[in-house]
Amino acid sequence: MMRRLSVVPETPEPPKRTLEEMLTAIYNDPRADHEARELLLAVAYAVKLGPREGGASPLREARRVLGRDQIGRARYDALVAADAPRYEPPREAGNWSPSGAPSCMAPRLRPYVYRPRQAASPHDDEAVVRMRPLPEPIVHVGPDHVDPVDYRNEEGICGAQSHHRVLEKDPRTGWITAHWFCKRHKAHADRVAEQVREQNEQAPEPIPNKGGLLPCYFKADWAKVYAHYSKGWTAPSYGLCADDWPSAEQAVPRGRLRVMSGSNGE
Repeated sequence: MMRRLSVVPETPEPPKRTLEEMLTAIYNDPRADHEARELLLAVAYAVKLGPREGGASPLREARRVLGRDQIGRARYDALVAADAPRYEPPREAGNWSPSGAPSCMAPRLRPYVYRPRQAASPHDDEAVVRMRPLPEPIVHVGPDHVDPVDYRNEEGICGAQSHHRVLEKDPRTGWITAHWFCKRHKAHADRVAEQVREQNEQAPEPIPNKGGLLPCYFKADWAKVYAHYSKGWTAPSYGLCADDWPSAEQAVPRGRLRVMSGSNGE
């Protein structure tokens, strides 16, 4: 069995920066979107320039500066909750609806050939009386034009509407990859699920990929702050500061993917 971290490491003190250095670092931080950047700038202002009347904390001043949204809620609350360190799987890994799922990725054995749809009328196309004549198609291509290769043939996948989902956890990072298969490739989906079962059981806790920017710049009891504004949140074992999280290249593999024979392509 794989050893799992059970104790959250202590968050180190962020480096001491001048206001100019802090603003430069925040604006050049590729991990911060516009909302996270606005939160960091508000806290930076409160820490470096904010008034200290009545002993108000910098976070309380940042909350005042950020104001409220259109329905009167404090914007600070939602921004801090969004910065809570966590792992967010890709959208397709959490989408159970086949209508929004990617195409079936089972291997294709025969090239895809376009087949025109049948006429809506039971009669021949020539016997159908159209309400409005269809215009002649206009093709704007040169004499050397070559039709593009269909993506199903180019990628060698089935490409049909998916129905079955198999989740695979990375043995290094614990991050999830979703594999989707159509109804016709149910047996293939079952084989892939068995293939990754042991790997998923041994996969580590997912390395966070969202939040954790406030501890990179400011010192505070962030575990308490995050728990207050993000209900149900638990601290990841990798720590609260995004600077301390290992990258996919630094993470140590935890298991292996076994190759199983057999296929059920089209």
